[in-house]
Amino acid sequence: LAFTGELRMRFLVAFAALFSSALALHDSVIDVESFTGFQVYRAIAKDQSDASYLQTLRTIREHYDFWTEVRITGPVDIMVPPGKQEQLEADLELKGISYEIMIPDVQKLIELEKLAAPSKGAPNTKHAMTWDDYHTLEDMYTYLDYLEETFDFVSTEVIGQSFEGRDMRVVKVCRGGCGEKKAVWIDGGIHAREWVSPATVTWMLMELVENDAAHADLTEGLDWYFVASANPDGYAFSRDHNRMWRKTRSDNGGILHCKGVDANRNWGFHWNEGGSSNDKCSDTYHGPSAFSEVENVAVSNFLLTVKDSLIFYNSIHSYSQLILLPWGFQQTPPDDYEEMLALALKGGDALTAVHGMTYETGCIPCMLYIASGSSTDWAHGEAGIGFTTSMELRDTGNYGFILPAEQIIPTAEETWAFHMTVIRELAMAEQ
Repeated sequence: LAFTGELRMRFLVAFAALFSSALALHDSVIDVESFTGFQVYRAIAKDQSDASYLQTLRTIREHYDFWTEVRITGPVDIMVPPGKQEQLEADLELKGISYEIMIPDVQKLIELEKLAAPSKGAPNTKHAMTWDDYHTLEDMYTYLDYLEETFDFVSTEVIGQSFEGRDMRVVKVCRGGCGEKKAVWIDGGIHAREWVSPATVTWMLMELVENDAAHADLTEGLDWYFVASANPDGYAFSRDHNRMWRKTRSDNGGILHCKGVDANRNWGFHWNEGGSSNDKCSDTYHGPSAFSEVENVAVSNFLLTVKDSLIFYNSIHSYSQLILLPWGFQQTPPDDYEEMLALALKGGDALTAVHGMTYETGCIPCMLYIASGSSTDWAHGEAGIGFTTSMELRDTGNYGFILPAEQIIPTAEETWAFHMTVIRELAMAEQ
């Protein structure tokens, strides 16, 4: 039996090597009316061998939705539909990888997520945004309109349209006009199902602008640029049709009529050099070419116009509570990695001080697998922005992507503490 199991493992690895471009999670697996009976398993990789095996499973098992990236040592969360759960258990037991069920029924969490948290105050009649619930892109844009109309140092710019024709809007927070000071960039929502990301980005925008007096140095000494949703089509689809949708909604030309591209594997710096898929139906499909996605073109073109002023870049994700630094495309970090790491650790300490949450910090391949074509790598390597990061916000797996609305504000508060600390350090270094 042991020999048979070893042969099966070798077959899996060989199969993955031969057909890695053809498989991985298929769109049809999450194209369902309800996620009733879908379960999220947590597998624990003990070493590099376990991690490699899990990465193989990600490649060859089209019914496994990896909610987290494979970790070299640590937990890996995998959503599995009804009828495939015994297969996953057998696959894990074959390698002796321990596992537990983290979420016994995904649909139940989706229903709970729809409940707004108790409101802490009367809503503002001039816009539709609150942070006790998850809101549509249209609601977020009413808030951008409100800020632009109310505060003379806030403006917005439409930098392009999404594939389905939605406006891509940048918010500019600039006292005395933009372009004379060093600047900060924050975006969210590049992966559609990570709802706490745009909620956090808009809360931080609110804190920066509406509570300006509490930290006036941040607007007096710096320009700020925000994109609430870098993937507006995917976000709308995740709200209206499929809560677990991750990619853009472009027509990628596949014979199976699968849609979209993983927008964070599509940036044109070391594109398609590992950690993404050639399969047009995969949730990590890197696209037919770098910058095939119009959303990424719009954002990158704008970034190139302000890159010389930018000292900080953060593309915000969820979940896993990580502060990730370049590079993602290779094991060797950039020459300035130690400086970025020291700053990120200081920011992480400030984050933890708010609500006691801890975020692990390090380069992407230090903790996860190689992931090429990310916006963070492009921002550092191509645009030349000094400090670039990609944060994975709450939580560590009890809810995963389906974080209850009552955690939006605490998540945003601790994320803001990270930003204030790191950005102030960078601003001081520029003086």
